Amino acid sequence: MPDAASRPAEPSTIVCPGCGGANDADAVFCADGRCGKALGEFRYVLEEIERGRSRIEKVAHHVARLSGRPHFVTLHLVWFTVWMLVNSGLVAAFAVFDEYPFGLLGIILAVEATLITLFLLISNNEQNAHAEKRAALDYEVNVRTWRLVNKLDRRFDDLAGRLERLESKPNPGGPTR
Repeated sequence: MPDAASRPAEPSTIVCPGCGGANDADAVFCADGRCGKALGEFRYVLEEIERGRSRIEKVAHHVARLSGRPHFVTLHLVWFTVWMLVNSGLVAAFAVFDEYPFGLLGIILAVEATLITLFLLISNNEQNAHAEKRAALDYEVNVRTWRLVNKLDRRFDDLAGRLERLESKPNPGGPTR
């Protein structure tokens, strides 16, 4: 077993691969609140997913994020109200271009609904891929931890056996208390 002098010294800090900031040696994530990247040999899952995204997946992610907000509903309610007021002839400053029952509005909404649904499905598939990568990373960490715990358990068993053997040996000089 190597003595303490021959073992390499543990680093006192870990450099973040994302922002280059210094972190405590026992840190798991970067201390910089704007960064928050995982430290160590594991790749950060979000970075891996972002790197592998196609242009359509990026658009789908933004559409899914925006369409799930209350502002999206408010914008649509305002748009529908203005459309109906203008096309009902109640606003004289504009000419009616889509008379009741508002067929053009229906077509536009059908196309929008189809596109949003497709973007949400693409975004959902991406989230599933993300969950699978996180599960794989969790599994890898669990396996490594299990192996380390078993290795430490064997070492402790070995140390306990050595101590028992030392304590069971008769002391030739008699008890020294």
